[in-house]
Amino acid sequence: MGKKKNTIHKISYAAIIPQIALLFLFALILQQLGINNSWLLGLSLYLLLSGYMKILVPKSHRKGLFYLRKRELEGAAFAFQKSYVFFSKYSWIDKYRAFVLFSLSEYSYKEMALMNIIYCYEQLGNKSKVNEFHNRLKKEYPENPYSKK
Repeated sequence: MGKKKNTIHKISYAAIIPQIALLFLFALILQQLGINNSWLLGLSLYLLLSGYMKILVPKSHRKGLFYLRKRELEGAAFAFQKSYVFFSKYSWIDKYRAFVLFSLSEYSYKEMALMNIIYCYEQLGNKSKVNEFHNRLKKEYPENPYSKK
């Protein structure tokens, strides 16, 4: 029997519309350029860019997830804090993540970073850090399920 994962996943179904629009836009541009198989190439371009942007931009977030899987919680907390700082500095990326990062998540990367930081410090037993980041989560994202705990 496997260990239960303590994760929250929430898909923004409204973000599916921009994803489909991007796919059609790529295909239409390729079609206007007179390229054969524009729909297949548009899909390929969409998938390529989607994968590339998810690897290139949220580096610290991915690093935090890597550390979480390895149960290196201090490294994960540090990486998620770096992710929080990055997406605070470049908030437009997070705001338009459906277009820039091809993300379907309802949660912003900043919000996910805070939830993951809290989780890491809860597991480490660091109550002062849990309180610090939980208060930040409550202030910035009062509707978040973790805010109510």
